[in-house]
Order: sequence, then C-alpha cells, then structure tokens
Amino acid sequence: MNTHTLSGMLHAQELLLVSLIRTLAPETKRALGDEFIRQIELAETSHLDVPAEHDAHHAYLAHVRRLLIRLESLS
Repeated sequence: MNTHTLSGMLHAQELLLVSLIRTLAPETKRALGDEFIRQIELAETSHLDVPAEHDAHHAYLAHVRRLLIRLESLS
C-alpha cells in the first residue's frame, strides 16, 4: 500500500471516528484522549527496520496526532 492510499484511508477513518467521538460522554472522551497519547508515544519509540515502511509510519503518526487534536477540541 502506498503512502497516498494509506493517507486517504486514514483520513476517511478520522472523519468517521470524529463523528462517533462527538456522541461520547466527556469523561470517556478524556480517557480516549489519554489512550491516544499513549499510542503516539509507543509509535514514536518504535524503530522500523524496513526503510520502505517509514513513510507509512510517519503517515500514521500524523493521523493519530491530528485525531488527538480533534478529540481534545471536542472534550
């Protein structure tokens, strides 16, 4: 899967998740935000041995950070 395809797929998932997150209770949104922060930290500390996967890894990190920003704005 190329980076452009992955980015488009992640963006579509992001829009769906944001619409679902809006329906959650505030304490659930905060807990979800904390989990996203843990996932970002885990992804940032992982090391990839395959250079071709670095673009996908960076696309994932950008996606999760964007989603966290949206989640925090909804809380």
